[in-house]
Amino acid sequence: MKICQLLSILLILLSIPVTGRDPAGGSLVIIGGALDPGNQAVYQSFIRLGGGKRAIHIAIIPAASATPVQTGQTYMKDFIRYGVSKRQIQIVPLALLDDPASKETDESQWAHNAWKQDVAESLTHVTAVFFVGGDKMRYRITLKDKEGNDSPLLTAIRDVYRRGGVIGGTSAGAAIMSDPMLIGGLSVSALGPRRNEDGKQTSDSSPVPMKPGMGFFSHGLVDQHFIKRGRLGRLIAALLTLENVSLGFGIDEDTAILAQGDMLEVTGSSGVFMMDISQAKHRLAEDGVFASGIRLHYLGNGDSYNTKTKAFSIHPARKPIEPGKEYYKESILTTDIFYRDAAFTLVTQGLIDNTANEATGIAFTLGAGGSGSGSKLVFRKDDRSRGYWGRTDGLETYSALNVILDICPIQITIKEAIR
Repeated sequence: MKICQLLSILLILLSIPVTGRDPAGGSLVIIGGALDPGNQAVYQSFIRLGGGKRAIHIAIIPAASATPVQTGQTYMKDFIRYGVSKRQIQIVPLALLDDPASKETDESQWAHNAWKQDVAESLTHVTAVFFVGGDKMRYRITLKDKEGNDSPLLTAIRDVYRRGGVIGGTSAGAAIMSDPMLIGGLSVSALGPRRNEDGKQTSDSSPVPMKPGMGFFSHGLVDQHFIKRGRLGRLIAALLTLENVSLGFGIDEDTAILAQGDMLEVTGSSGVFMMDISQAKHRLAEDGVFASGIRLHYLGNGDSYNTKTKAFSIHPARKPIEPGKEYYKESILTTDIFYRDAAFTLVTQGLIDNTANEATGIAFTLGAGGSGSGSKLVFRKDDRSRGYWGRTDGLETYSALNVILDICPIQITIKEAIR
């Protein structure tokens, strides 16, 4: 009798997919886009959290891509390169549009596959789901109905997470992780004068377009391609319009947040801007956004944040920058704060590794007459601000905690000098 009971227990245990997480909850790998195939840290983290290269079973969701078959196969090759067997990887036939280049397959025929039970059941033994990049709204259209109800496939994906699996996504696949999700917008216009459909200034129009996301990530609002595409302004503007979301996570390219329970860890070649508006004062006016007291943090590879205790942990290779021993001695005005890498450079070299207590950046648009409008962003230190510097893998890296950010609208006029 005891032998039969032991065999029954053993069979039950063998039927449960083995992952890198406790079965009570899964993990997330939220990638900021432009993932380098050689980024071992991100790929290996995803594989580890999915159970390791021998136990993992990956489902690739290519629906956002304009080339679903090609993109799915590309990621399949990447996972194989990192030691996962081809038979442990499946490309889920889900897409909205046909790719003319894939002549043997009409992917538009896959548009309603999320509602087919056999497609959903194909994820029964999956331990890892990977959402590729592309158009984030294609995920919304294919995985949910018009009323926002989950398809059987999306329910199956949530089941993978609930039983301890890992959900990963890059670019558009990262944007869908939060609810709501950002679907567009530029930083300079998001913070600038607000206009209605007729082009007239108003305080009622939304500065950043958003739609309901998938809600895998519950700790805040996610944005991607963050530092490289200068999206600081649009994420802040979006947060200021939301009632129940106070944290924003701007993930840069080739970089990921690993979310496991209460712990968020940064891994990859760049970093993550985290912003907290919970104590900020703000006003969304016709001529732009006024805000003060936004707390900004920059976390690099190996840094982590505990969402429960609100404690940060900095990679041991980066040491505190002692006041008075900063490397840079003055901070100059940055005239395009939303340009590639500009916010990162200003916060690090312009402020936390600088003797200056303030660093200012502006961004604006000009009309034909040389006049225009924009925003001024003032980053400043207070008694809680901390900077860290060190070399990792031969490169200079930074972390920054508790930088204060104030924002106000500006008017710009440019005049040529008289010759």
